[in-house]
Amino acid sequence: MAKAAKTVEAEYYVPYLAHAMMEPPNCTVRIGPDKCEIWTGTQFQTQDQQLGAKITGLRPEQVEVHTMFLGGGFGRRANPTSDFVTEAVHVAKASGKPVKVVWTREDDLHGGYYRPSFVHRARIGLGGDGLPVAWEHAMVGQSILTGTPFEPMMVKNGIDATSVEGVADSPYLEEIPNHRVELHSPKTDITVLWWRSVGHSHNAFVMESLIDELAHAAGKDPLEYRRRLLQKHPRHLGALNLAAEKAGWGSALPSGHARGLAVHESFGSFVSQVAEVSMQGGRIRVHRVTCAIDCGIAVNPEGITAQMESGIAYGLGAVLHSALNLEKGRVRESNFHDYRVLRLNEMPVVEVHIVPSTEKPGGAGEPGVPPIARRWPTRCSR
Repeated sequence: MAKAAKTVEAEYYVPYLAHAMMEPPNCTVRIGPDKCEIWTGTQFQTQDQQLGAKITGLRPEQVEVHTMFLGGGFGRRANPTSDFVTEAVHVAKASGKPVKVVWTREDDLHGGYYRPSFVHRARIGLGGDGLPVAWEHAMVGQSILTGTPFEPMMVKNGIDATSVEGVADSPYLEEIPNHRVELHSPKTDITVLWWRSVGHSHNAFVMESLIDELAHAAGKDPLEYRRRLLQKHPRHLGALNLAAEKAGWGSALPSGHARGLAVHESFGSFVSQVAEVSMQGGRIRVHRVTCAIDCGIAVNPEGITAQMESGIAYGLGAVLHSALNLEKGRVRESNFHDYRVLRLNEMPVVEVHIVPSTEKPGGAGEPGVPPIARRWPTRCSR
């Protein structure tokens, strides 16, 4: 770092987020002498079955889970405690009757299991050519794996792999021999859980925002700067170049409009997005998002397109509006009037382009979120 021609320092903060499914948690249970039936929208059938058996005293094979359409999940319905399911089983057992439990929106927002809040602080040294020569990166945020069945497999030497994904394994850091990533995982009583795209949901925002800061400090075009850093990563470049081409990067824009771009790998897929934005009445307005995805062999192109559109809508809601605030240990927000998600009239035009590929299929449900979630840093200096 001491040999750097210029340094960039930035600090980023991301808030606690709720999953905010349109359909709040709900579950119907009927218990008989030798059978328990559960009807619910769930992402965690095996855990629901195991805990249902434990509560009723039945064998797991005597607990039948009917998986219903879930009205949105985003990770909330894959809770290791199966909270809303076990609640319904307890009530059905105590009452001796079939029971349907439906949470209110307020129950859901106050019920815990949020995307954790994180703080990132980075200090990056640039060489005379404007490229990074040293990178220090510290991250502070709760582990979503602590106390779960996944902890023994995914937390090694105190490092939660989901906390650092997209940073510790970033292609931008591979070419920098002098780099260090630190993770600090404080423990609090706030219950946290995976949220759509998990650690990538905030780590892509930080890394891509930092790359924009570095390009600005180096006096380089953000697209060309990324191309230089990703020379040895053809799948990143393929998605990046296709999105930039289809968006018309570098062409004239209406007065007051600007473009931004990002590229990120998650869940085996490579996604780049270019957003056209303006300021209207002091608020950011996103007019158009051009998305390119390399997810390997595209089995169902229409399904991939739908997932990219959904991920963009979900990520935009979070970055433009959503945040949970705690006062005296309680979440202040209670419903969609004060925990805002993206509204229909805010949805941009979305174009999705699939990179032709013969690679093995990657994910599509999660990777659309990380590249869209961009904010300016809390503090940045050069």
